[in-house]
Amino acid sequence: MIKAFLAVCVLSLSLGLSGMGAATAGILPKDGEAQYELQFWESIKNSTHAEDYEAYLKAYPNGRFAPLARARAERYKDSSPEPAQTPAPSVEDMDIYYVATTNANVRSQPTPRSERIGELDKGQRVHVTGRVRDKNWYRIDLAGGSSGFVFAELLREPPKASPPAPQPKPKAPPAPAATPTPPVAAPPAASTGAPGSKDCDTCPELVVLQPGSFVMGDERGDRSERPAHRVNIAHPFAIGKYEVTLGQWNACVEAGSCRAIANAAGLSESSPAKDLSWNDAQQYVRWLSKLTGQNYRLPSEAEWEYAARAGTSSRYWWGDDMQSGKANCKGCGGDWSNEAPADVDDFPANPFGLYGTSGGVWEWVADCWNKSYAGAPKDGSVWSKSDCRENVIRGGSWRNDKTYAHSASRFTYDTGVRYILNGFRVAKSLK
Repeated sequence: MIKAFLAVCVLSLSLGLSGMGAATAGILPKDGEAQYELQFWESIKNSTHAEDYEAYLKAYPNGRFAPLARARAERYKDSSPEPAQTPAPSVEDMDIYYVATTNANVRSQPTPRSERIGELDKGQRVHVTGRVRDKNWYRIDLAGGSSGFVFAELLREPPKASPPAPQPKPKAPPAPAATPTPPVAAPPAASTGAPGSKDCDTCPELVVLQPGSFVMGDERGDRSERPAHRVNIAHPFAIGKYEVTLGQWNACVEAGSCRAIANAAGLSESSPAKDLSWNDAQQYVRWLSKLTGQNYRLPSEAEWEYAARAGTSSRYWWGDDMQSGKANCKGCGGDWSNEAPADVDDFPANPFGLYGTSGGVWEWVADCWNKSYAGAPKDGSVWSKSDCRENVIRGGSWRNDKTYAHSASRFTYDTGVRYILNGFRVAKSLK
């Protein structure tokens, strides 16, 4: 009976979508409810988890894919996929010394989901003993005769040493001169990330950003990203160095102030907390504010983009084109899983020291959703209204492709609906 029902659903869907023509090819416009629903469905249609289809039904109970979603939710409700067995990696032997281009995690296996067994400091010299075939990972020697694996984009050959400059012939000592006046210190940069700090052991690590000005949005992008407009951030603020992790969320759960998150995928404590609504995120920052006596909140949309751009004006913080291993998103290079996001520190930080602003999980911000920036505030404040049914999410996710991972990308979701791709990072007002 279920197979026959599914067949009818698939036939109905194929007939219903056959007339969409070019609208289903390539990159879909993000403006309009139909596109939001279709993007949602595209992100879950191959899932074997009942909660994905249940989340779709909460958002679109009468949507075009609702019959199929109900059937699949029922089908997968009492079953979960078998955990994948990690085969022994096939390694091509090497014998060379590289240096770490940034702080890098060392894993027990060539995958970001494996156990973290060490960390390299930026500039640290390591002995590379092999490269994993068909994967962009190196095997390196560790202390004590053991070995581990590092993502290849995080290691490089050290620069060749320049020949020593010829020593000048000694000269007669110059006549004594008056003591020079110390130079006047240069003013600080408009916006620089300060070293990370935490208000408690289980609190998110923060980066302090100074006031500054930037162009928000992108005239080349989706209509929702236009018009590009200059925003002046008038006051310093702090923002999460990482997305809020599962471990940090669980501290709120243990305190009785947040709901527990199902962890069927066996995520680590350093995985971003996900399957959260905007209301859930607000509950967390209220708890954190009460715990620390500080003013924690969600960042405004302008603050979020200011932090994500990190002083750049290109499409991504590293340039105008996607580069392999820079972002945790679909088809963006590096080791990737459709089932779960990478840990919050598995990909490089931007120039302000923030991790995961491209990909990972979609991040809730404080603002209500507006379909364009027409009339948006230019002082970095929250764009809100009294009754907000939808709020803004930023940054793309690990299941979305690169077109959703650029600095100006924005999307929307219902305020009270939880979804597997949605998480957040915190901000804090500074006195």
